Amino acid sequence: MCRSISAGTFVLLLAATAHAQTAAPAAKPSTSAWRATATNLTRVESWSFFEPPPTGGNPDSNFVGNRLRVGLSRSWPRVDVAGALQYVQFGGLPDAAVGPGFLGTGALYYFHSQRTTSRGVFVPAINVRLKLPRGVTILGGRFGYTSGAEAPSGQPRIEAVKRSRMDSRLIGDFEWSLYQRAFDGVRADVDRKTWHASAAYLRPTQGGFEDSAGRTLGPVDLGAFTFTMRPGLALPSTDVTAFAYTYSDDRFVTARPDNTGLSAARARVTVATLGASAIGARRVGTVDLDWLGWYAEQTGSWYGQDHRARSLALEGGVQWPRGWQPWIRGGYLHASGDDNPRDARHGTFFATIPTVRRYSFTTIYAPMNLRDAFVECIVRPSSRVRGRMDVRWLSLAEGADRWYAGSGATRGAGSFFGYAGRASGGHTDLGTVIEGALDVTVARHLSINGFIGGMHGGRVVANLFRGEWARFAYLESVIQF
Repeated sequence: MCRSISAGTFVLLLAATAHAQTAAPAAKPSTSAWRATATNLTRVESWSFFEPPPTGGNPDSNFVGNRLRVGLSRSWPRVDVAGALQYVQFGGLPDAAVGPGFLGTGALYYFHSQRTTSRGVFVPAINVRLKLPRGVTILGGRFGYTSGAEAPSGQPRIEAVKRSRMDSRLIGDFEWSLYQRAFDGVRADVDRKTWHASAAYLRPTQGGFEDSAGRTLGPVDLGAFTFTMRPGLALPSTDVTAFAYTYSDDRFVTARPDNTGLSAARARVTVATLGASAIGARRVGTVDLDWLGWYAEQTGSWYGQDHRARSLALEGGVQWPRGWQPWIRGGYLHASGDDNPRDARHGTFFATIPTVRRYSFTTIYAPMNLRDAFVECIVRPSSRVRGRMDVRWLSLAEGADRWYAGSGATRGAGSFFGYAGRASGGHTDLGTVIEGALDVTVARHLSINGFIGGMHGGRVVANLFRGEWARFAYLESVIQF
């Protein structure tokens, strides 16, 4: 692993040197100049999962991963082109961290590659954007897609809430995993001063924990349409969006992530998600207030069953803009579960293909069959330092359903759907999570990020594990040019 990190750093330095040599002489950079970028992320993860029964796997693991990504782009008045290449390698992945279920993210990386040194090369971007008159743009090729971020509001406070608490709830790039995912397809946008409309047809790539990243998941098709009214048109200081997303999955995957206990020859899932969101922010006296509402209703077919599910999120916050700028937020999420595994209806909210870690920092649970009440505090002691602490109280929406984890489809075939469920034993008390993060910008091109979280398991966990606590921590460095 040390050799791979050293090689990645050497390539990074070469790319950075070339970029500096081409950019330095220009007094007025041309808008049509080629732009090279490079980012190298090195992360060390440490897991101590809930202690399993004697026949279970090893809950303790430590491993290191490295991702080098280089990109090249150019912009003209009517056309943008962009491409990127990334290389990922791990060292020390655990080969016995399974049972019951995957005991941490290291187990998932190992499961997909069957190597303790999982590695792969991935093309995350190669696309062309046409910039047409009257605010119309068309993007085609391979690119990233983040649901909830289709239309910037133009207001920094609303954007801060949107980036952290709205983006990727249903569709995302799997950002935090080293392999990530991308989307092949086409996207069209119409931008006006007071509103924005966006439509896309997408096919995700393999990725996430899958080392053979970059292959198109052909049997998975996504459709997306959003219409956003910017602050002032419908409500003052509030960004309002109506959305519709469709998901169709026909992969040869034998795992069936629900409470029926049945297997399948292939996935048979067709789900439409309709909903709306409202995000607002406003200065009141000496403080900034923010609010968020998000609701999604689902209909469709789940392995031949009638699918009906829903999810609701309500959040609010207050920030003092001076000193450490403390920002205290709280909220509640309800994602429906299935109350009867023997009937012909499926009621578990399907999180589709998101970046789930934005809403589950410990990655131990997914927003499916879940009630999540939280309080968090974010501080900025300086412009270079950001700290965050969260407390979450978790329970299952339905005791007849399962405790789910995952972040959506990772591979085109096999025995892993992308979500997995553990039996609840009829209980709903999942546990309490306490977690904190510290991000430090050391220099212009270097940042250090750390995280530590612990979950005290409730009766759902006690049904499967002997230990009451699970702990997860990581430390990462990010060098970018």
